[in-house]
Amino acid sequence: MKVFLTGAKQCGKSTLIKRYLNESDWQICGYQTLPLIKDGVRTGFYMHALVDWPINDVQFSVQKIDHNEVISDVFETFGIEILKESLKYSDRLMILDEIGYIERNEQAYLDVLMHCIQTHPHVLGVLRKCEIAYIEEIKQLKDVLVLDLDEIGSDTAYMQLRKALKKL
Repeated sequence: MKVFLTGAKQCGKSTLIKRYLNESDWQICGYQTLPLIKDGVRTGFYMHALVDWPINDVQFSVQKIDHNEVISDVFETFGIEILKESLKYSDRLMILDEIGYIERNEQAYLDVLMHCIQTHPHVLGVLRKCEIAYIEEIKQLKDVLVLDLDEIGSDTAYMQLRKALKKL
């Protein structure tokens, strides 16, 4: 089963994933996207691999006044490597935290991402709440459950998440 959380910014999607992982016995693979903070100010985002990899915590964007500027080739090198490595662990829960608009021009990465979602048996991720073709495509895939925290709330989403990803 593939479960994706969506909702407004700062509504607790990643926090809900952390809660679930703390209370489950899944081993994980995949990645997290995390804010890069310097002197108390967000200066961009970085990708944290959830698999053993020679390098980790690679910055993929730089915060500008009104947008995040993508650092060239990070998704299409490090991102793809992490996704391909994660595919080796079909018994693990693949975390994809988060899929958003910033990677919209990284077609090779998006192709591998879509392949991972379609072929890995267990996926838990965050989808940015926006109308982008590849996010809409993910929502329509077979075996995908999208839980919108704005509509059903965190507690209901958590219960549905637990039920959908219960280990056999």
